[in-house]
Amino acid sequence: MPLSNNGVIPKTPLLNLASWASTESPVGNPPVFTSRDVTMTIRKQEFYEGAALHQLVRGGRITSLKYEPPLFTINNQILVCLKYSTKGRSPWGFTFTVDERRLLRIRARNRRLVIGLICGADGVAAITHEDYRSIAGRKRSAVHISCYRKHGKHYGIFGPEGELDRKIAPSVWQRILED
Repeated sequence: MPLSNNGVIPKTPLLNLASWASTESPVGNPPVFTSRDVTMTIRKQEFYEGAALHQLVRGGRITSLKYEPPLFTINNQILVCLKYSTKGRSPWGFTFTVDERRLLRIRARNRRLVIGLICGADGVAAITHEDYRSIAGRKRSAVHISCYRKHGKHYGIFGPEGELDRKIAPSVWQRILED
């Protein structure tokens, strides 16, 4: 927050855009806002992905984070694909297009790849690419993956090829950097 003329932080902000045009600013010209600055709303996808990434950052093990749509690269070693569902309760559904599936398959050849299924505000179910392939199958078509969880239990994950052979603890997401 800018300081007033006497160096004290004012109780109200100095910048009041509604009255800016009618007063002379003690600090010079008014700031220039472009339409891009004014409409910088957070998209729903960014909101959910940001919440999932925040859980990882809180663990203190992230030294670098890079976004190469649609994948995140963490610590220059692990690729993360985030899918989100806004549904409030189980089951949550996630669709992987043909192009997304192809990209995941190609990128998983050279690096470890984790898929984070963001289940509304409930949490993130993290599975490896190998787990994903076991339930999604190897067909060259779009697939729907579903995730369910009873209160206080682990996530169950289903795909066209059936259910994953184990349940996924909600805490697995925060531990993906430990492996």
